[in-house]
Amino acid sequence: MNNPESIYNWEIDHSDPKAENPTIIISVRPYKGLISKWKFIIPAEYIGIINWGISNNNKTSKIKRPRGAIETPVIKLMDGQEVVLKGGIEPISSTKQATIILKSPAPHFLAFGFSEEEDSPPINIEGITFENHPH
Repeated sequence: MNNPESIYNWEIDHSDPKAENPTIIISVRPYKGLISKWKFIIPAEYIGIINWGISNNNKTSKIKRPRGAIETPVIKLMDGQEVVLKGGIEPISSTKQATIILKSPAPHFLAFGFSEEEDSPPINIEGITFENHPH
């Protein structure tokens, strides 16, 4: 995903939707610099998270829990939507990315941002939707 106004470089890998257990791997890293205190924002009702954490920017890298892992209980947003946050304080960079593996079908959206303080809500949020994702 290459949006010239985007802070983040998104990589989305869909497995074959006809596979027995199709997955979607989403990796996010900054175009430049380091980002710490990062968070994935996921709809609270979605129950298809397989794994999440940090991986190196290559296809064979294992995903590991980030230093200072953050997993929130359900948070109700001002618009009434309920979400959970998963992230860490360990920085991501052009070579180290935040990665999440989801069961298909994906949630209707997934967002990503970082916080100024460890316990503050994410800012600079970007998101993707899966409205037309094949099931």
